[in-house]
Amino acid sequence: MLISTAHGWSCNDAAATRFLQRESLTEVDPLAVCNDGTGAAFYMQENASSNDWLVYLAGGGWCYDLESCEGRFNGSLFPHQACSSSTQSKPCFMSSKDYPPACGKTGIFDVHEQSPLHAWNLVYVPYCTSDAFMGDGTFGSWQFRGARVVRAVLKKLKGRLESGKRILFGGGSAGGRGAMVFLDEVSHAFPQLHVQGFLDSPFYLDVASFSSKFDGFQQQHLNVLKNFNATSVVSDRCGQRFPDQQWKCLFGQHRMPLLRTQYLMAAAQYDSWQLSHLVHGYDGLENRPTYTAAEKQYAEDFAQKTRKELNRLKRVQPAGSSLYSSACYEHHISESSSFWAKKVNGLSQADVLSNLGSAPAATIAGCTNYNCGCSNGTDLAALLEKVFLL
Repeated sequence: MLISTAHGWSCNDAAATRFLQRESLTEVDPLAVCNDGTGAAFYMQENASSNDWLVYLAGGGWCYDLESCEGRFNGSLFPHQACSSSTQSKPCFMSSKDYPPACGKTGIFDVHEQSPLHAWNLVYVPYCTSDAFMGDGTFGSWQFRGARVVRAVLKKLKGRLESGKRILFGGGSAGGRGAMVFLDEVSHAFPQLHVQGFLDSPFYLDVASFSSKFDGFQQQHLNVLKNFNATSVVSDRCGQRFPDQQWKCLFGQHRMPLLRTQYLMAAAQYDSWQLSHLVHGYDGLENRPTYTAAEKQYAEDFAQKTRKELNRLKRVQPAGSSLYSSACYEHHISESSSFWAKKVNGLSQADVLSNLGSAPAATIAGCTNYNCGCSNGTDLAALLEKVFLL
């Protein structure tokens, strides 16, 4: 069965406990706008007794050429809801017209102690630029100013951030990829602060597509770089590494090994966003897909390559960084209760994040079969450990 609902930014999370207030960016940068030219914004809740800040970029796929952007707007492509009939509960992903005054969140934003950031200053940047926060240009009739939005948020918050001690800069899905390409820039912009990253599901694999209906993520990244003027997020280090293939500087497998700022990165071995596209050519997320034998083998090979690349990344990641990888068919769980409820080797994303800097360098699920042990929020290794302890 196919999911028809959006999996991206949201201000009406199920079981929301936190309500952040909207802040405008128009006075900071008139070009910090959404695809349709409406002014971008962010949501914030401050805690005067805390010196710690979370700045989180929301997700929600992207487009990369005129056809995909038109489909994104008219609802024929992800998120499969037309902007002409969007509402606050089913918002347009290319405009701020559906941004409510207050944004209801849970997961990493939860008010309870199950989130290690419950007492922090919290910033949530909804997503209306369709470029994974990487672009700074016009294409067709659309604006692609995601990079400007991020820099405008940081500029508006600069004085308050500098009065703190720590910034956790991150995001999920498209926001995780945006946080990935901005993380070192944020660290350089605030040298007096302890900057860390939280990157949920940015780790795209450079693999060929199984489905003939999908050309692969490589061409998408090349188009985003070229069509949306995403060159400002190509770091000097990455540009020198890939002078003739700078699209790789937007691509998880190639950009992650070049980061210098400490981070926690989450990457499911059966990443449902990638596999939905790669296996069945579905633009969005499939819920409980049925695979042929050949398709299942492709998914198993994808998971094996994910583990292999994570082990390579572990050897070059900045000191104190952590990798977190379930064997679940999932993607971008940090804005839901799965952030603290799902376990890998007995640890949740919340557990690892609360100890970032001293947490294990890698928490990778011990089971290696498709979606193994994930129905009840734990993995097979944790189940076996519980059985033997009993």
